[in-house]
Amino acid sequence: MVESYEGFYAGSVSALSPEYGNLTGYKMSAAQLGFPGSPQTANQLQDVVNAIKHGTKAFEVTLLQPDVAETIPKQHFQEMRALMKLTGVKPSVHGPLLDAAGFGEKGWSQEARADNERRMFDTIKKAQVLDPSGNLPIVFHSTNGAPGAEWRPGDKRLGEDKFVMEKGTAINQETGQMTEVRREYKFRPEYPELLEKGGVVEKGKVRHIEGLQAGKLFSAEKSIESINNGDWENKLVEVAQMSKHAGEIMGAAPLNLGEYENAAISLDGKRIVELDGKGNVKKELLMFDESSGQVGHYNQIKKAGVFMENAELAFVGAFGQAYRYGTEDQKRALKDLSERYSKALGAVSEHVSIGDKEVGVNIWSPVKKQKLIDQSLEELKHITMGRSPQVFKLSEDFAMDKAAKTFGNLAAKSYDEFEDKAPILAIENMYQGMAFSRAEDMRDLVKKSRDNFVVHLVEKGMDEKKAEKLAEKKLGVTWDVGHLNIMRKKGFTEKDVIEQTKIIAKDKTMVKHIHLTDNFGYADTHLVPGMGNVPFKEIMEELEKTGRFDEMRKITEAGGMIQHFKKLPHSMTLAAMGSGIYGMKAAPYWSQAIDIQGAYFGGYGTLNPQTHHTYFGAGFTTMPVELGGQMAGGQSRFGGAPMA
Repeated sequence: MVESYEGFYAGSVSALSPEYGNLTGYKMSAAQLGFPGSPQTANQLQDVVNAIKHGTKAFEVTLLQPDVAETIPKQHFQEMRALMKLTGVKPSVHGPLLDAAGFGEKGWSQEARADNERRMFDTIKKAQVLDPSGNLPIVFHSTNGAPGAEWRPGDKRLGEDKFVMEKGTAINQETGQMTEVRREYKFRPEYPELLEKGGVVEKGKVRHIEGLQAGKLFSAEKSIESINNGDWENKLVEVAQMSKHAGEIMGAAPLNLGEYENAAISLDGKRIVELDGKGNVKKELLMFDESSGQVGHYNQIKKAGVFMENAELAFVGAFGQAYRYGTEDQKRALKDLSERYSKALGAVSEHVSIGDKEVGVNIWSPVKKQKLIDQSLEELKHITMGRSPQVFKLSEDFAMDKAAKTFGNLAAKSYDEFEDKAPILAIENMYQGMAFSRAEDMRDLVKKSRDNFVVHLVEKGMDEKKAEKLAEKKLGVTWDVGHLNIMRKKGFTEKDVIEQTKIIAKDKTMVKHIHLTDNFGYADTHLVPGMGNVPFKEIMEELEKTGRFDEMRKITEAGGMIQHFKKLPHSMTLAAMGSGIYGMKAAPYWSQAIDIQGAYFGGYGTLNPQTHHTYFGAGFTTMPVELGGQMAGGQSRFGGAPMA
């Protein structure tokens, strides 16, 4: 039978288990633990002073609010550096909440991405003052606006993957327009077996599954394919309709003007000449016979020419999309089409030279142009058959390309300015509903960012192997375990949370920095470790396997505790991690010292008696109680009665 006692983080009760009294079950040296400044204040200098009073050996200067961060004088960065160097505190910096991909309230734009990149680099230059050694971690959120997918655990009955996308966002890469896509069941006439009973279609056959919703299942990813197919079909129809309308306007006019197929009329309308294949004047022709209606037929062709110009513009736009968003095979076929189209275009040009410099109009230009556009359109349809241009893309994939460009550029600019002393960019994972919530996504984002950085270094003349090593050192992840735990709200388990850490830690160079924060899996409440259900012990053990665990600074982000309980988190973190008071993992531990204010049955305890402060005077009164500061009163926490 375990004895009952009051202390919240108490560890003073004896037990046979070596983890007893260590709330998270994982012991960690106090030298590795720290906390951040308040994101609401520009007075980070005062927060550094408070951190030093608490005895922390790691502190994160917090510049989360971009405009608040701009209020910090440059002299404060110099003063913070001096204070931390004097006291042995290792700094890190949390950069402003900016979206590296370029998403904002009005959607995505390249201008926003470039603006954010400039502001982020300005943060790097300021932060470098704190520690110019090249070991300073600077944290940037992987996203602060890019819409992300919502995932749930896969259903083994359906043969689903471990992560299934319930809802996502498709983005038009040309316009930035966004469309929601979701996993849903639709009733289709070709599958009558699924109208009333649920199941799946496998190799064209229906397999019924008990309890499954009726209708044919369409994944979110499949919905993006449908959007691309529909968008492309509309593009092709637009070109065809314009060409068809031009043909309807021309009607029989080309038949009635057949003798003028290779002729041009001067701009003043007084001369018509026949041209040879090279555009030279072959012979002069008679003017239009007004009595036979030739003038009216010519006007019909001219009127149709306006619609053919629009059809040509629409075709050029469609061709551009097909080439930009097509496969490599499609691009090769499109290049062949382009060469033939370009060669044929000269023969259908509207404006021609007559004689030396006299300019005229090709009478049959709209007719020839319609034929060329119609032929080219059919070929374009054939080339894109089976795979439409992927104009719409899953927003998370789109954001990854853009964010990787930004982070790669930031690493490149940092290296150009500071060389080997450039800081470490530690990209922070976000939670369910935002982009890059999974370990796989963070791994791919960092790898793409590193690749972009390597390209820059190689272009500057660095050996590729050396460039890759440098990229591994300067770009990595801030692993926020609280953000990770939010996956539980969609039905993922503690085992899944731990598995995600295994994935990110598999590349031993990936994790550079850790944010310790707790919650219950439903909201990013920023509690102190041990106050929620984040599996800290197992996560820390996985990160320890990288062999670089001691290099990673651990910052307790416990804004929820500070906001609601008006208490800094450091002493509680030391208790939660069973940190030794006098040495690394050596007793007594802070999980025992936390009870010095007096458990209900224990008085003040023996580690830090109140008389201590009488002996050493008021110099300790500004220190936290847990670290030797002045005790408040001598009354019990419950009834206010004097303590025995």
